[in-house]
Amino acid sequence: MFGYLIANIDILSKEEKNQYRSFYCGLCNRLRNKYGFIGASTLTYDLTFVAMLLTDVYNPVNEIVKERCIVHPIKKHLAVFNEYTEYAASMNIYLSYYKHIDDVNDDNSIRAKIKADKLEQFLKDIEEEYPFQTSVIKDNLNYITNVEKENILNPDLGSNAFGNIMASLLDKENNNENLKGCGYHLGRFIYLVDAVIDFKKDLKKEVYNPLVALENYDHYEMLLSIMDECDNYYCKLQLNENKTILDNIIYSGIWSQYQLFKRRQKKGVNR
Repeated sequence: MFGYLIANIDILSKEEKNQYRSFYCGLCNRLRNKYGFIGASTLTYDLTFVAMLLTDVYNPVNEIVKERCIVHPIKKHLAVFNEYTEYAASMNIYLSYYKHIDDVNDDNSIRAKIKADKLEQFLKDIEEEYPFQTSVIKDNLNYITNVEKENILNPDLGSNAFGNIMASLLDKENNNENLKGCGYHLGRFIYLVDAVIDFKKDLKKEVYNPLVALENYDHYEMLLSIMDECDNYYCKLQLNENKTILDNIIYSGIWSQYQLFKRRQKKGVNR
């Protein structure tokens, strides 16, 4: 969905890689068991990050299993899950549905329409279980859609709306200002870094990009400033077993696609 909340695997130890993978597999387990194979197909590292972060903040009881799956049919692997993995699975489904709807609206994608139709059956139950998060997601995605339709070239509007979405995702219990603030600025970063990376492609396709009015602006400084704001909240969180991995994502992994984009830009390679 987002594709930015992912660890820089190259600087994780073997133990940290295994720990990270166990949460990823745990989320896959919950998606597969609750929503079937169409659910497992929506698996992302973004919601793995959400599950790991909330697990570290609230310390729930983890269930740990050794299992085989279609992707790993020979050797058993660890899968870790808990109430926050369940929550992340539901949010993964909900966000994936709206991502596919967006692809249908933008590109008239038949493939996206088929996937959205298959996921739609789960929306009502997710909305009943998580009314706050789902209403924030719907309202703010609709707001972003309207901003794009009206071609309003103010990057704060869309980024603030996406910040609201991420704030609601991280502040699941609706009582942690540091999770809320961290999520808000992460959402702003994700929205804007995506606009930076897609800028030339969007211009060529003549589709909306909020940064058109800021074409010559120092985007790196803008993004760095947002992540500094995020860190003001993130560093106040009381993290435990997953802290090293979460730090990796916040301080390194989240920049990976931007850094790849800059390297390709220097080589004159169009994205």
